[in-house]
Order: sequence, then structure tokens, then C-alpha cells
Amino acid sequence: MANRTYLYTTPLDPQTDPPATGTQRLAGVSEWSYAIPLVPRILVSVDPRARPSIIWDDTPDLIAVTARCGPGIARLEKFLSRIDHPGLGTMAEDALRFLRAHTDPDDHFVLECGEIFAMDDEPFADQGAALLAGLADIDAEMEAAMAQLAPTRPSFWQRLFTPSQESIEEPLRELGLGYWSDALYFELDGPR
Repeated sequence: MANRTYLYTTPLDPQTDPPATGTQRLAGVSEWSYAIPLVPRILVSVDPRARPSIIWDDTPDLIAVTARCGPGIARLEKFLSRIDHPGLGTMAEDALRFLRAHTDPDDHFVLECGEIFAMDDEPFADQGAALLAGLADIDAEMEAAMAQLAPTRPSFWQRLFTPSQESIEEPLRELGLGYWSDALYFELDGPR
């Protein structure tokens, strides 16, 4: 098992037309190992809805989250515009460019977290409900992330040894930035 969170898009509303969504190829957008980062949760935080997984066919629990792409991308853009971090570089523009190139505003994101849930002993249904409930408090989480990313005075060691670009970008990657791809580990080839 890969233990990843996956983000897909679909032109159909998975809530109103589940059978059609099952036969429509979902397109991959991103994946993250061993976590459900803030960025994908922001993307599904505007009017989120729980649904059964498209990956975990044998799990009837509502463990995936869907939401329209347009409002989620707008919320992410607003969040990214407030980040003042030396490692940001083009990460924000790259993310928004990728998302806009791979979605339409009326498309829907599908956030799949079953592999992450499988690492815990808590029932899938409880973890899915907690994920959905946590989206209601996403603004507080975004503010906490902003506070952590705020520039600080370099330590003695940082002034003595220039940190690598990788270490500077690490806090941003932990948010879920920089992992955009339409080729995911779990590809949904053909009808499902």
C-alpha cells in the first residue's frame, strides 16, 4: 500500500450523479505521502460533501470528500496570496496555473484519504466524519499556518551556514505545495 492522499477532478457532480461519476474517468491532480496536507483540504473546504470512496470499493463508509473546483481554487489563491515566506518563489503561481489548466470552475475535486485512514486503528467512518468536520475550522488552521510561515530572524547557525533551498521550502511542501501531477500512483484507468 502506498499510504497516500489523492486528489482527483471530475466534470460530473459525484453527489447528484454517482453512477455516471463511476463510469467517467477521473483525472489525477496531486498526491501526498503519509498525510492529508492543508492545501488539498482547502481545495475541498467550500461546501464539502462526504461520499463513498472511488478507490476503496469494499468500504461503504463516507470517506472521500467532494467540492466544486472554482470556489476551492479561489480560497486557495486567497490563502497563498497572504504567505510571506522566502521559499515560496513560484510555488503559488505554479500551483494555481496547474489547477486552472486541469480543472474547470464547475468541475469537482474528489479527495481520497482511505490509504491514510488505513494506517490508523480508528474506524474509517469516524475518520471520514472527522475530516469533514475539520473542514469547518479550516480558517483557523490557515491562520495557524500563516503564523508558522511568518518570517523570523535568522538564527546564528542560519547566518553562519546558508540553508539549502530544499530546507527553506520544506514548510511549504508540508502544506501540500509543489506536488502537482496528473500521473498518480493510483490511476483510475477506464470505467469504475
